[in-house]
Amino acid sequence: MILSSVTFLYFFLPVFIGLYALTPKRHRAKALILGEAVFIGWGALPALVPLGISSFAAYLLGMLIDNRRNNKPAARRVLVISILLELSFILLAVLSSVGVIAKSSAVARAFPPVGVFVYTLGAMSYCIDIYRGQIRCDHRFTIVAAFVGFFPCLTAGPLMRYGEVQDKLTAPEMSADKLSRGISLYLKGLVERCVLSLQISNMWTQLIRLDISGVSAITAWLGLAAAGMYVYFEFASISHMARGVSLMLGIETPVNFDHPFRVSSVTELVRKFNVSVTAWFIDFIYKPIRGSGRGAGFTALAAIVTGACLSLWYGADLSKLVFGVYIGLICLAELAFLGKLQKKLPYIASMVITMILIHIGFVFFIVDDTGYAVSYILAVFGRNGMLVDNLTVYFFENFAVLMGICIFITTGLADRIYRRLSASKHNFLPFLRPVWQLTLLVLGTAFMSGTVQGYLGLINLGAAG
Repeated sequence: MILSSVTFLYFFLPVFIGLYALTPKRHRAKALILGEAVFIGWGALPALVPLGISSFAAYLLGMLIDNRRNNKPAARRVLVISILLELSFILLAVLSSVGVIAKSSAVARAFPPVGVFVYTLGAMSYCIDIYRGQIRCDHRFTIVAAFVGFFPCLTAGPLMRYGEVQDKLTAPEMSADKLSRGISLYLKGLVERCVLSLQISNMWTQLIRLDISGVSAITAWLGLAAAGMYVYFEFASISHMARGVSLMLGIETPVNFDHPFRVSSVTELVRKFNVSVTAWFIDFIYKPIRGSGRGAGFTALAAIVTGACLSLWYGADLSKLVFGVYIGLICLAELAFLGKLQKKLPYIASMVITMILIHIGFVFFIVDDTGYAVSYILAVFGRNGMLVDNLTVYFFENFAVLMGICIFITTGLADRIYRRLSASKHNFLPFLRPVWQLTLLVLGTAFMSGTVQGYLGLINLGAAG
C-alpha cells in the first residue's frame, strides 16, 4: 500500500482514523502498530516478519546497550550486533530490488524495498542514540515498535529520531486544528504526486524515447528542467503526504522538504532536500568519518562516502552512485573554495549556478544508463550542433503552463503569497480551507490512476496498493 493510492485514501485512512480517534490516548501506540501491520502486510504479508524482528531487536538490544552504558566496550559490541542485523535487512532488500534474489522468492517478498530502509535506519538510530547517551531506552515495547514502523513515514520518510517523538507517541493528542492542517498537507502532497509529478514526467519520458543525437540544445535544457521538477515533486509529495497523515494522528513530524530549489549552493540544497534523511547520513556517517582524523583527506573521504551511501537510499544502481559521488564532490569543492566565490556573486547568480549543477546531476539520478546520461548532458551543451528544433516548439506549446505552475511552486512564490495573505488583517483563508481541500481531493482523485504508482529509486519497487 502506498500513500497516493485509492485503497489508502478511500478505505484504509478513513477507517483507521476513525478507530484511532476512538482509542484511548494511552493505547494509541498499539493502534499504530496495527496500522503498520495492515499498511506493510497489505501487499506483502511476509514483510511483517523482518519489521517485527527489527522492532523487537531495537527494543531488546536498546535495553542491553543502556544497561551497559558504564561499560562502553560491552555496549559497543551490542551496538555492532544491532547495526549488522539492520544492514543485513537492507542488503537483502537491495539484492531483491536489483534481481540478484528472484523477485518471486520468499526472501524478496519478505524484503520489499518499500519500508525496509525507513524502519532499519530508525531502529539503528534508536540504538546509536542510546549508546551515545542522547536518550535512555524505553521499556515499553509498544512505543518502540510504534516508532520503528511508524506507517505514515514508511514509504520514504521523514526519518524521525526517537528523542523527538517519544512523548508524542506515548499519548498522541488529536485536535480539530491538527486534523484540518493534516488533511490540507496530505491533499497538497497528493496533487503534487498525481498531477504535477506524473504530468511533468510525461515530458521527460517523451524526450528520452528519442535518439539523443538529434535533440537540440534548448530542447535538452527544457528536458533538464522537467527532470528537476519531476524529482522535486516526487519527493516533496511523499514528504507532505506523510507529514499530513501524521498530523491527522496528532503527531508532529519534522519538516522534510524546505524549498531546496531556493538556495544559493549545492551544500545548502542537500540539507534542504529530504532534510531528515540527509541529516541522518551526516550525523551517522559524515561526522564519524570526518572526526576520525585531521586534514582535508578525511573531509574529502567523509563527503564522498556520505554521498555514495546516501545514493543507496534512492536506488542501487551505478547511475545513482555516480549522482551521489558527484554531489559529494561538489559539496567538497564548495567547502574548499567554491563557497567563497559563490558568496561574492549576486544571490540570483549563485542560485542559477546551483540549479544548473544540481539538474545536471539529476540526469544520472533519473536515467539508469550512465552512457545515455553523459550523452544527454553533452546535448545540453550543444554537442549536436542545433539550437532549436521542432520538439522545442512542441514542448513549449504543450507544457509551458505546467512548467510555469511548477516554477511558481518550487521557487516558493506560492508559499510566500499564502503567508502574506495569512498575516493580513482581513484573513479569509480559514473560510476557504474546506473549499480548497475539496478541490484538491477532486483534482487528486481525477488524476489518480488505478495502477500502482511507484516512486523513484529503491522505494518504487515492490509496492502494491
